[in-house]
Amino acid sequence: MADLYWLTFRLEKNGSWQRRYDALKSTISDCTTGGKWWVEPTSFILFRSEVAIGDIAALISDAIDTNTDVALLAMTDYKSARVIGTVRDADLFSLWPDAKRA
Repeated sequence: MADLYWLTFRLEKNGSWQRRYDALKSTISDCTTGGKWWVEPTSFILFRSEVAIGDIAALISDAIDTNTDVALLAMTDYKSARVIGTVRDADLFSLWPDAKRA
């Protein structure tokens, strides 16, 4: 069965914001198993996927600008989490020691 993931993100508002946002949503849509995902919040996506967390993180890294954007991808049933992009607040790693940089 596919794992349940959540993704939260902040994309820097600049001239390529819409392109990156569309690329990110397309990336997650392509990884989604069963075609169901929850995208109602503006910067949070809940989805099921059979793709491994590291592979999804790599695809997200390709979709966003890792010099300005940040995303946190995690699995609901495990401690696994990947941080993609620029983290400005290192408290994340104190709060979630199992989070790893992608």
